[in-house]
Amino acid sequence: MTDVVIKLPIQPGEEALRFGRYLTRFMEGFSPETEERAAQSDSPLLMIRADPAAGEEAKILIFQESGMANAFSTGWMHFQSALG
Repeated sequence: MTDVVIKLPIQPGEEALRFGRYLTRFMEGFSPETEERAAQSDSPLLMIRADPAAGEEAKILIFQESGMANAFSTGWMHFQSALG
């Protein structure tokens, strides 16, 4: 399985809070089937880390499934644009 890596330059403050809210909603939206696949896998569906080289709030998201990465990216783009 190939990792899908997304790097997001998240600004401290309000954008960081929005990112946290969106991430929570995204993770809560998983179906029971997705959760079962994750439980049977030897690796997590999503890993998140900060990128110290790019600043404290820069986030690197590593997905195990391209569909999840696409859903996250699309959702984050819509979430951001809806807020102005």
